[in-house]
Amino acid sequence: MDALFFKVIVVTWMILCAISQTTYVAISYNGSLDRMLQRIQISGICAKFSRKVAVIYTAIAWAMVLLNAGFVMYSLFFSGGYMDSMLAPITTYFYVSDLLIPRIVIYPVLVYFTAAWVFPHAMCFMLATIFTKQYQMLSISFERMLAKSDERRLSGSDMESIRQRHQEISMSVNDTDDFLMFHNAGAFCCQLGNSILILYNLIYFRASNDPVVIIMLAYWMLGLLFALSVTTAGGIMVNHYVSTKH
Repeated sequence: MDALFFKVIVVTWMILCAISQTTYVAISYNGSLDRMLQRIQISGICAKFSRKVAVIYTAIAWAMVLLNAGFVMYSLFFSGGYMDSMLAPITTYFYVSDLLIPRIVIYPVLVYFTAAWVFPHAMCFMLATIFTKQYQMLSISFERMLAKSDERRLSGSDMESIRQRHQEISMSVNDTDDFLMFHNAGAFCCQLGNSILILYNLIYFRASNDPVVIIMLAYWMLGLLFALSVTTAGGIMVNHYVSTKH
């Protein structure tokens, strides 16, 4: 039963990676992402903030990839065959006395899948952070203009300028949501399902007593919950400003 759960978890995770990678390849190939990024107009303060946040998100993403790469290396080569089911069909239809070569071949593939899972989430959350910061800057600008005006009233031209800027940001948000909706939907469904399966596996069907393997499964569950939180938080952050600033 543990082997079945493990296979379902891995297949679901790979489906999510395929959805995320296909989405970003498609929007990069047809130019949707480039056009959207070129349309974003950010101020100096927003650009400085975005650079700092990008460094933080990139560092977290690389840390997650490298940590998982270490866990996978241990599970493949030093756990006594815990992840040999990943070598199918070699381990299913063929007898191989030494699995070192297949393990070496599959290892970079699994590291690639880890990157395909982590970095699209980092990119999506980065976009959500930029849009949220733009809405915040627009709100601050509106309050400052209101504070400087007589009787706290704005002229028609000022209101039109605020409205147009809000519309520009909202259009970028809508475009982003249109071409990333498959990634977001896949991330929410696959990660929620896998978190439940891993938790159930840890409690009831633990096939290995190796502490490193147990820590790896716990890390997978926490990583999936963290990525799920990032996906949800990004949507909440942006939709809050879209709904409250109209």
